[in-house]
Amino acid sequence: MSKAIYTYGVRIITWQMDNESDPAKKEALFEKLMTLHDNQAKYFGDDPKAPTAYILGMKAYYYIQYRPNDKQTPYNWLKQCVTELKDDATPTFLQQFVVLSQDLYKADSTFAATFISDYVFANDIIERNAANADLKNADRYGEIDTPLDNLFALSGAADCSRLEKVYGTAVEKNKTKLDYLTSTVNLFKSLGCTDSKVFFKASTYAHKIKPSAETANGCAEMYYKNEDYTKAISYFEEAAKLSSNDKDKADYFFKIAQIYKRLNNSIKSREYARLSLDNNPNQGNPYILIGLLYADSRNIYDDPVLRNTIYWVAVDKFRKAKEVDPECANQADELIRSYSRYFPSKEDVFMHPDLGEGKQFCVGGWIGECTICR
Repeated sequence: MSKAIYTYGVRIITWQMDNESDPAKKEALFEKLMTLHDNQAKYFGDDPKAPTAYILGMKAYYYIQYRPNDKQTPYNWLKQCVTELKDDATPTFLQQFVVLSQDLYKADSTFAATFISDYVFANDIIERNAANADLKNADRYGEIDTPLDNLFALSGAADCSRLEKVYGTAVEKNKTKLDYLTSTVNLFKSLGCTDSKVFFKASTYAHKIKPSAETANGCAEMYYKNEDYTKAISYFEEAAKLSSNDKDKADYFFKIAQIYKRLNNSIKSREYARLSLDNNPNQGNPYILIGLLYADSRNIYDDPVLRNTIYWVAVDKFRKAKEVDPECANQADELIRSYSRYFPSKEDVFMHPDLGEGKQFCVGGWIGECTICR
């Protein structure tokens, strides 16, 4: 018996079903289609290119088309399919699996823990395959990555308090399992649940097993929340050192810059804001931070007129922020309006000819930046 009979058989039966108007005959054809997949698994389930798990996934695929109201049956098949295939699961199987899992959660809120677990399992495979340059269809995994992330984020299950309940005891039970801990840390981080005790606990356990940028960041967030800024800075430094992603490095350095601002150490704060920009020059927040540092530094001059010159360099930074990062435009514009009011007036400049409009002026002290008088 040739495997081709099943390939052509599916095409023939689905064509017949799509062109059949008699409900009874259509039902008989549907049963025939399901049996065809069962027989393929029975006789050719050991085919490495299309093993039993793959055939089960295809059976679920057609079941969904012709029995759209039944979610549980194809979900069960796809769960077995993707669990056995793992990284060999197709993008279609993974996408349908997560969608069906969400449908079951929407029908029964007690399914939340399973839905979250299903999403995490599928998402790990999707992200791993999307990043695999040697995989021919890596782009297909990349295409479904964001839509499924959005589906999960909007599902209602992606609530930090719910994740706390789901993962609270599970993290403790799996505290020696690095893969589990890492996926938990990544999930909580992706959903912005970095204030969670579970996130801190998973990060700490994972960091002890194998330090990574993500686990170091988790530990840093914990110490930051507890206002232990020395340890927070140390772990953010470690996260930046371990990270191979420039944008993540930029985030870690910016967090350090924010801590130093809180500690009133303007020089160190600017230093790390600049490091953040070195790794990601297209972000506006570090420029805004530097501008605020400058605006808070009027005391570098005794002369009241010269004190107001620091607002020139502050506004320069706010303008740069909106130039490189449109998302910061509203905040930057508000700051520009607020601080422009304190520019030296024409009367002030009259007594300081070196501050004439259009001239270059270099602000002294720790700032040490030049600007154009206006």
